[in-house]
Amino acid sequence: MMDLDAALALTQNVTSASMCDAMARVRGHRAHATGLICARPGTVSAGFAATVRFGPRRDDLPVHDLASAAGHALGDVPDDAILILAAPDDPREALAGGKKLAAVEELGYAGVIAWGAIRDREEAAGYEMGVWALHETPRASGDLLQIIDVGVSVSFGGVTIVPGDWVHIDAAGLVVVPAADRDAVLEAAVIIEDADATAVTEIRRRGRQARA
Repeated sequence: MMDLDAALALTQNVTSASMCDAMARVRGHRAHATGLICARPGTVSAGFAATVRFGPRRDDLPVHDLASAAGHALGDVPDDAILILAAPDDPREALAGGKKLAAVEELGYAGVIAWGAIRDREEAAGYEMGVWALHETPRASGDLLQIIDVGVSVSFGGVTIVPGDWVHIDAAGLVVVPAADRDAVLEAAVIIEDADATAVTEIRRRGRQARA
């Protein structure tokens, strides 16, 4: 397996579209989710997934701090991981805000993908890590949702994410790649990008000739 720096270098040369096409060549299952918005437009985030699952709050269950859960979720996941916050489809309160996201960044995370709402999006836009969510809300967390489990498989948006999966997200969408397939998918995505660029160049050349 290529090292993390090499994988991240390849990431700069591919899009979620080419990653999705490459995944289709390797696996038959759906691997993409859409609808997530980045706090800082133009950001591309990629890395190994660490997961935290939220659920409806129960008064008889302990309330867990996000920073502690995020630290536990790192487990054996390499540095520069992407924290996945998976919640039921209820955007009425935030999964995290500026302070909690700052604490996550201090743990060494390269990004946060929240399938739910966050608050303080403008503040998060200034963070070094990429922060993605479905919605923004001014309502704080804790009344409706709580952390239910850490370091487990989570499902949302038509995909299942297993801790340690490689995730790639840009403005078009999120692509989830099994860790064992990461190198093959990245390398195939680079080839697809090059082929597409060549095809576009040829289309433009023929168009200019036809107009001449």
